[in-house]
Amino acid sequence: MIVNKHLDEGITINAPATLSDISDFEMHIGFSLPTDFREFYLTCNGFGCNEDTFNMTPLEDILLYEQNFGNNWFYFSEYMIYSDMWGLRRTTTGQFEIFNGSYPDKSMTSSLTEFLQRFITGNVFEIGGLYDWHDELGVK
Repeated sequence: MIVNKHLDEGITINAPATLSDISDFEMHIGFSLPTDFREFYLTCNGFGCNEDTFNMTPLEDILLYEQNFGNNWFYFSEYMIYSDMWGLRRTTTGQFEIFNGSYPDKSMTSSLTEFLQRFITGNVFEIGGLYDWHDELGVK
């Protein structure tokens, strides 16, 4: 659905990550990825959209810069060349939370599927998109 929506503006889909890629990544971040993240990266190792310069960051690119990950968290998505980012963290109770890098104390969801559905609906700035979702949740 994301590819079809962004064909006219331009989209690049990366080749899938391997199980070895995922295992190496998990070793660096200190936890096993939730199922939906594993499935995503085994389907494609990220993508880049020209519209809003939005990217789902490939695993190897996340690990290039220490500010993109830490023990029990990492940034998996960004727009406008790191103007804003979204991350995943494992909480002390073992649950997962997706958060916006500008408001790291506020959880948005635990579901990558829900995150991507919001992007499909309204990209970053349109009605129903990621920033509209931030407003609905009181993140901003």
